[in-house]
This record gives sequence, C-alpha cells and structure tokens, in this order.
Amino acid sequence: ARPVCFFRQGIMACFQLSRRLLAQRPLCAGVTPRIMVRSSTSEPKDFFERNEKLKRPMSPHVTIYAPQWTWVLSIVHRGTGVALSGGVYAAALGCCMTSGSFDASLATMAVPAAIGFLTKLSISFPFVYHTLNGVRHLNWDRGEGFEIKTLEKQGQIVLGSSLLVSALIAVFL
Repeated sequence: ARPVCFFRQGIMACFQLSRRLLAQRPLCAGVTPRIMVRSSTSEPKDFFERNEKLKRPMSPHVTIYAPQWTWVLSIVHRGTGVALSGGVYAAALGCCMTSGSFDASLATMAVPAAIGFLTKLSISFPFVYHTLNGVRHLNWDRGEGFEIKTLEKQGQIVLGSSLLVSALIAVFL
C-alpha cells in the first residue's frame, strides 16, 4: 500500500474547495471593462513627456525635504529589517565555517577589543532597534501617539534606548 501524504491531501482539498467557490460566484460578475479615451490630442500622451513639458521633477527627492524624525526612523527601521535578514544568513554561514562560540572565534582571530565591541554593537543594534521600534508600531496600531510631538519624542526614546541597550549587550555579552 502507498503511504498517506497529508500535505498532498490538504493541497488537493484546498484546490477542490476553491474550484467549487469560484464556480458558484465568479469574481468578476457584473463588471464591465471601461476604456479610457483622452479628449484632447494636443496633450502629450506619455506621462514623462507631460511632466517634462510642465517642468516637474521626476519625483520628490529626499534632498528637497528637511529631515524629520518620523521618516528618518522609518528608513532606519527598514534598514535594520534588511540588516537582520542578511545577518541571519551571514551568521549561518559563519557558524558553518567556525567552531566554538562567537567570542572564541574573535579571540582566535586576535581581534582588538575595540573592534570586537564595534562588531558586537553592529550585530546587536539592528535587533534591539527593530524590536523597540516594533513595539512603537504596536502602540500606533492601537491608535495612540500620532501627535507630532509624541511621534518625535517616542522616536528619540527608541533610538536612545536602542543605542544604550546595544552598547550594554556589546560590553557584557
């Protein structure tokens, strides 16, 4: 007898259910496509030509805006998320190539203490910042803290706390 594959059975059940649901009610029932036609032929037909004619910039750029805590910290949050995901792969590769603990690996490489501290800080900061800023985002999901002063103060607290906790981790671990 052939062994039972629960994963395959689950996939087939989902496929059959979706076929039944789509057969009962099509997604596009009663929707008719509309064709957009321009009334004037003198206008440039291309988006970029029109914006060039109006002397508009390609898109607003960071250099024309004054830095604000909200968007700077948003960029840092995204950057730390990317750093964390890349760091997981780098750490996995590092674990495959070395034996022993991280501290033992640094000791065998004869790395000066300052470089070791900066390495630990660069590893711990993205994790700590991303975690604390995630808690800040959960507060926003509750609908609280959207006043400009509150946003700026929370951002400064998150950044300062992240630096402090990361430094403590780098020193004591």
